[in-house]
Amino acid sequence: MEVVINGKTEEIEPVSVGDLLRSKDVKFEVVTVELNDEIIKRGSYDSTSLKKGDRVEFVYYMGGG
Repeated sequence: MEVVINGKTEEIEPVSVGDLLRSKDVKFEVVTVELNDEIIKRGSYDSTSLKKGDRVEFVYYMGGG
């Protein structure tokens, strides 16, 4: 199915948000996920399934000062 991940269209198998993060080697602790402009709670990543046409954004936390 086709989804948009960080602005790029990708063809993926139906997966959960958690499975997508693991497949991209993204650690849950350092990212917030927006799904169709809504923030997904970290505890819901594994129970939130992606659907055709979804838009996913990974928002990373960076330290600095």
